Amino acid sequence: MKEAILIASLLLLSTQAFPQETIAAATALAEAKDYAGARRILEGIVRRDGQNHQARFQLGRLLSGPLRDYDAAEEQLEKAVELAPDSAEYHFALGNLYGIQAQHASIFSKFSYAGKVKEEFLKASTLSPRTIRYHMALMIYYIQAPGIAGGSDEKAREQATEIGKIDPYEGLLATAEVETAAENPENAEQAYRRAIEMRPDGWRAYHRLGYLYMREKRWDSAIAQFRKYVEVAPKDANSHDSLGEALLAKGSTDEALASYLKALSVDASFGASMHGAATCYDRKGMKSEAAKRYRQYAGTYPDARDAKAARERADELEGK
Repeated sequence: MKEAILIASLLLLSTQAFPQETIAAATALAEAKDYAGARRILEGIVRRDGQNHQARFQLGRLLSGPLRDYDAAEEQLEKAVELAPDSAEYHFALGNLYGIQAQHASIFSKFSYAGKVKEEFLKASTLSPRTIRYHMALMIYYIQAPGIAGGSDEKAREQATEIGKIDPYEGLLATAEVETAAENPENAEQAYRRAIEMRPDGWRAYHRLGYLYMREKRWDSAIAQFRKYVEVAPKDANSHDSLGEALLAKGSTDEALASYLKALSVDASFGASMHGAATCYDRKGMKSEAAKRYRQYAGTYPDARDAKAARERADELEGK
């Protein structure tokens, strides 16, 4: 009898441990970009144990991410939520997936998916009320959705307020985003200024305020903010790239080129700076260097929206 109990206990332990080990193995394969291998493992777990919500969740994330099989992902994430309805992260992931589905849906299905997005983000923020990204997702929904689908500046402001209760700095950034979307740039600027006073070593307020000024074509003000961004985050290629963008918009091509090249010295594959440097060389009339840079950009990012235009411009510069 003792031997039978021991065998039964070992079997129980093995069935409990095995799924976790294989989920970890699938995660390792996904991190190594062996997405097909990760999918095989996770689908195997689900076949053996359809109640394993963790496996379904990880499979849904994989399908909705690199594999882009959104219908299959929807099935897995909906089942994960059904099995573990108190998981805020599951609701959040499902809401994000519904948002992707809405982008590809017919006009009639878009509104159905939009309602589901809001519902899932609301559930996530209710289950975990101190998780900022859940409130942020809901805020962005209220900003972007049309009124007929529940979009509302006031509800977006309510979420920004909730974020501020958790982290005042993040709340000011959120408030600025809402006011920008509501076309209240003065209110947005004020919120960014308060965020900078609160956390002068934080780069995001400088970055976002700089682009607020860019939209208003206040080039010098934008340049000043991006210089502060460079000052607090010199090892961030994007800080130099943002400064280059503002300098180029102002017409300071040589200074812009220097900033783009600095960004590339930090990250040689930073796409925006690759394209920005090509544009600068183009404006300076350095055709050969510009063509080389355009081709380098298009070759590195062949699926980018402006990759085709970069190749075509390189052909023009080379007289093809």
